[in-house]
Amino acid sequence: MLEVGKRDQYRTVNDLLTKSQPSAVYNTLLILSAFIVASGLLLNNATIVIGGMLVTPVLTPVLAIALGLATGEQTTLKKEGIFVLKSFLTIVVSALILTILFGDADHSFVFDNSVRTAVLYFVVALASGIAATLAWTRKEIAEILPSVAVTVSLAPPLSLIGIGMGALDFEVMRVHFFIFLFNFLGIVVGSLAVFSMLKFYKAEKRVEEKTKEMK
Repeated sequence: MLEVGKRDQYRTVNDLLTKSQPSAVYNTLLILSAFIVASGLLLNNATIVIGGMLVTPVLTPVLAIALGLATGEQTTLKKEGIFVLKSFLTIVVSALILTILFGDADHSFVFDNSVRTAVLYFVVALASGIAATLAWTRKEIAEILPSVAVTVSLAPPLSLIGIGMGALDFEVMRVHFFIFLFNFLGIVVGSLAVFSMLKFYKAEKRVEEKTKEMK
C-alpha cells in the first residue's frame, strides 16, 4: 500500500504551494507556453503543441486546488482557484490575440462530439491527475512529471476556445470548453483521490500555515 510520512507530506505541501503562486517565472512560462500551443494549433503542427504543453506550468496550481479540497482549507482553495482562473484566461486571450493577428487556421478542427469521447478524455485526465500527484508526493518518481504534462489536455482546448472566439466559430468554442471541463475535473478528482488515500488531511495545519506565509 502506498504511504507517505509526515515529513513527505509537509515537503509536498511546501513545494506544491510554493510553486503555485504568482511569480515572474510562472507568468513568463505561462505566456510563452500559451503562444507556443496556439501557434502550433494554428499551424496544425502537433510537435509544436506538445512542446508548449511541456512548458506550461498550469498543472501545478490545479493540483494545489485538489490539495485544498483534500485538507478542507478554504483559504487555499479560494486563492488557488482565482489563480488558476486567471491562468486559464491568459491562455484563452493569448490564442485570441494570435488568431486576430494572423487569422484562423486554413483547416477545420476535427472533433468527435460524443459521450464516448468525453468519457475517454475524463479517464485520461483522471489517470494523469493520479500520476502527477504521486510524482509530487514521492521524490523517486518526480522525473515523470514532464511526461504527465504532455498527457494533460488543458492548454490545447483553452487555446482552441480562444481561436474559436477569434474566428467567431461558436461550435469550436462550445465543444472545446466541454473537453477542457472534463479534463480539469478529471485531474482534480484523480489528484484528490491520491491526497485522500495518502491522508493529507492530517497536514491541514501545515497547508493553512503555508497559505498564510504566501500572502
